[in-house]
Amino acid sequence: ETSSIFTEVHNLGNWVVNYDELLDRRQLLNQKVKVIRYKQGVTQGRNILISSTAPINLLKTMVYRRLKNLNLEITHGEYQRLTDRFIADANEISGDLVLRAAKRGRNASELIGVVLSRFLILHELGSGERSGWYFLDDYAEWLGQKEEQIADILAMSAHADEAGKLNLSVVISEAKYIDASNLSALRKESQKQLRDTVRRITDAVFGNPKRIDRSLWLSRFSDLMMNGIRYPAQSPIDLSSWRRSLREGDCLIHLRGYSHVFVSGPSDDNECSECVVVAEMEDCYQEIFSRSKLREVVLAYHNQTDPMDLRKKIAERDLWAEKVFRKPTDPVTIIRATPPTKESEDTNEDSGELNQSNNTPPNTNAKQLISGEEPVSPSQLLTQQGWVLPQFAQLLSKQIDNDQNVEAGIEWLNKTMQECKAALQQFQLNSKLLDSSLTPNAGILKFQGSANLTVEQIQKRRSQFLTTHGLDLVSVRAEPGVVSISVARPDRQILALSQIWKRWSPSDQQEKQELLIAINEDDGEPIFLSPKSNAPHTLIAGSTGSGKSVLMQNIILGIAATNTPEQANITLIDPKMVDYLLFDGLPHLKDGVIDEQEQAVIVLNNLIEEMNRRYSVLKQNRVRDIFELNRKPDATERLPFLWVIHDEFAEWMMIPEYSGAVIDVVSRLGVKARAAGISLVFAAQRPDKDVFPMQLRSNLGNRIVLRVDGEGTSEIALGEKGAERLLGKGHAALKLDGLPRILFGQVPIATDDFIRDAVTMIRQL
Repeated sequence: ETSSIFTEVHNLGNWVVNYDELLDRRQLLNQKVKVIRYKQGVTQGRNILISSTAPINLLKTMVYRRLKNLNLEITHGEYQRLTDRFIADANEISGDLVLRAAKRGRNASELIGVVLSRFLILHELGSGERSGWYFLDDYAEWLGQKEEQIADILAMSAHADEAGKLNLSVVISEAKYIDASNLSALRKESQKQLRDTVRRITDAVFGNPKRIDRSLWLSRFSDLMMNGIRYPAQSPIDLSSWRRSLREGDCLIHLRGYSHVFVSGPSDDNECSECVVVAEMEDCYQEIFSRSKLREVVLAYHNQTDPMDLRKKIAERDLWAEKVFRKPTDPVTIIRATPPTKESEDTNEDSGELNQSNNTPPNTNAKQLISGEEPVSPSQLLTQQGWVLPQFAQLLSKQIDNDQNVEAGIEWLNKTMQECKAALQQFQLNSKLLDSSLTPNAGILKFQGSANLTVEQIQKRRSQFLTTHGLDLVSVRAEPGVVSISVARPDRQILALSQIWKRWSPSDQQEKQELLIAINEDDGEPIFLSPKSNAPHTLIAGSTGSGKSVLMQNIILGIAATNTPEQANITLIDPKMVDYLLFDGLPHLKDGVIDEQEQAVIVLNNLIEEMNRRYSVLKQNRVRDIFELNRKPDATERLPFLWVIHDEFAEWMMIPEYSGAVIDVVSRLGVKARAAGISLVFAAQRPDKDVFPMQLRSNLGNRIVLRVDGEGTSEIALGEKGAERLLGKGHAALKLDGLPRILFGQVPIATDDFIRDAVTMIRQL
């Protein structure tokens, strides 16, 4: 009878408006009546329903053109059927969505976005699940918000647990179908609309403190379940019991939100697909689909295949493995304002515990660079060539590696990734994460660079990252197509020198005089200092507590552990007189530790004579450098490589006589020392312009800079700012001649016991 009434009325006009207390949307859909507009009364009262039989040819044309622009490589007939299906599915959500799209071209894009979002969520909920779909603008008054300023759709899926009790999944989605040029602004707007809608529901249903309108919201969910989820007549479900369970707060509810952004063009736009956590919200995500990924989604919709594999690939993890169901808070206890007749009873505390948990699995792309190495057996170590004594490999094998919690580090990295993405989104910056890695000092996050994400944009927000988001940025670096952000770890990993040396096989180091000085933060590989491959002379700078003395000790021990005294000599100058007592008696130190200024001047001047003598030997043997000389079978003389290590040179550089001698020696050695096999290593706490003049600066080509006390010192020592933000205790920036960019690394530490045992062993030479 209802159907015949509508048929008769629509014969009189294309548009029909019903204002009725009982008639609801589901009744019309069952009668095959196309509902264009449905507005439910806020509480009790009449509902407004608008139905139409008007043609929508213009809308079909607009949707057809947008789909055709995606170049889906399907036939004309398939494009037409795909268009009809988009409009039919949109009408199942809300006829008002179709009406808007028919009025304005912009809303034709909205229609496509909402339908695709529904398609993604439908497969997430499961095609066999009973679900209802609601266009939230139809319920704007019900939500207490304005139309077109809230999320787009709400999906509900009801199912019974093993005990037959109701579990309810609620998914809220805000969809945008846009051009890439609008991505930055509209992704932020989409997040805001989703955040406002989800927060309103979350606070009411699960909020603490409890909300007095909690029962009203659960009753609304009960009404939506009845009106929107279609149950077959023969269904064994006791719908009235389910609705009562929902109204009384006995059912468990899973609430999740999505901001779906579909980028339709241009065709040459960069890959921008990503999945990020919506800031300040639990279990809410923004999924961005680039044009190429959008084509895959539309083709999956066309072919009716499951898009979940594509979503997992973009998210780089399985967000959908588990659902967290929560019990709504207990209703508010209302106490009447009557004179007390007995001692007041305490109001009940929340009995519904929020079962919040982070189910994000460890990021499979996160690389643990240092820990987790395969143990090296003593027999393997003994096969390594290059140590000064075979027993040295046995000494390394006896050292116990640090057993540190790798899982805790990866868990921190995953959390930091999401927080950094959320921060970039709040700043309206691109947050496409390409790679992540865990280092001893930091988590390195590599984001896709663009005009909307540059190093300068990050650096000027450094303080906001720290104060607002708790992210301490150590460095921000530009790489080809990448902005690399290094975030300090709260618990740094200690690297033992013996642990790192187990990974070093110095078989050919005598040829290059290579020394392992640090571990690269980018890839976990050793960083070597080589006077042959890099510049022959090196400056080491670092303030108190930066790890400078540890690095100097590592260099001395590295030379002695891989060279006999016939292969390498060390001249050690130490104004402080106390840092190198453990090396007393080392056979490589021909003159011991030089701690007097007059003796140091004599030694430095003798270097010039030694260099000239060495050039005479090279000329006599007709070779270019000492490396070629020492390989020559019939050489007249073998020359050891000479390392000159000068700690705290700034202390004596304030004396004019000493400063002049040092500048003269370094200037004369600058060009010819490499071939002669002489390498200078100068270290200072604060190499400012007074103690580190231009003559020295131009000749000390390698710079190893640990934490310094200011930007000015960093610019003098490193050539740019940034060293003042290093973390100390061996965290270093290395600018080595021959390498295209500055490296960041961690200097390992050697215990006094290890140094003492190693020196005792080397004294046997």
